[in-house]
Amino acid sequence: MSGEKWSPKGNQTSLQMVNLQPLQKIVECTIYSPYIQGEKPLSLLIVAKPESGKTSVLKMYRENKGIVYVTDCTAYGLTRDILPKIVSGEVKTIIIPDLMTPLSKQTKTRQAFIAFLNNLIEEGVAKVTTYANIWEKDVNANVITAVTDEALRDGRHNWAKLGFLSRFVIFSYGYSISTVQKILDTYSLHGPQFPSIRLKTPEAPINIELSKELADKLNPVATQIGNELSLYGFRAKINFRNLLKALAYRNGKTKVTEQEFSEFLELANFMNFKFNPL
Repeated sequence: MSGEKWSPKGNQTSLQMVNLQPLQKIVECTIYSPYIQGEKPLSLLIVAKPESGKTSVLKMYRENKGIVYVTDCTAYGLTRDILPKIVSGEVKTIIIPDLMTPLSKQTKTRQAFIAFLNNLIEEGVAKVTTYANIWEKDVNANVITAVTDEALRDGRHNWAKLGFLSRFVIFSYGYSISTVQKILDTYSLHGPQFPSIRLKTPEAPINIELSKELADKLNPVATQIGNELSLYGFRAKINFRNLLKALAYRNGKTKVTEQEFSEFLELANFMNFKFNPL
């Protein structure tokens, strides 16, 4: 990638959406993250009330190269159908629009599914052993998924014990009264409009420069977010490095600047369980 400024943001000018741009931005950065050289890919958990546009936004990106969009899945199914494509590099991102669908299965099936995702997200290793399959290969892939606020409250304790939540970048949000009114006004003019968005993903891993000075500025945010999960914030710092670089790539740059750090701080307002309004 040359130093000339360009835009990989895709055909976003036709969108008629209300205040969902921060969500779109972090989804796009998560999709770019497996292509960032020398960094661990981001995995994203979106949390919001029903009717908040989570699934609609994720659907807009499902036709991009490197993405598999699955409404239901098990560890066995992922191993059989998706894992070979992950290992070959054909698939970089698994999008699961409603995490509660695969988590609503029997205990053994659910535990195997969580173990699969834990290995994929944390270690970058797809390791599954069943009576039919044995896999243990290094991969470079990630997960984007979503749950409602109620589902998070019901399942957060059990997930946290398994270290599941801490592996994701959490993005929670709500709507202010004014935003709700804007959305209602929009629907007076037309129905929902969530057109497909095509992103320009790189053909090969890309090198984005991040100075130590800017990386050090991530420390207080990583520590604060780590504290919410009773952790030190190491995973958060690793994730945020890639997020800064993905923001730079999204802006058509080969080096992270203060602009990307400012964008990161705006996104960080939603990387918690506070459901701040968009």
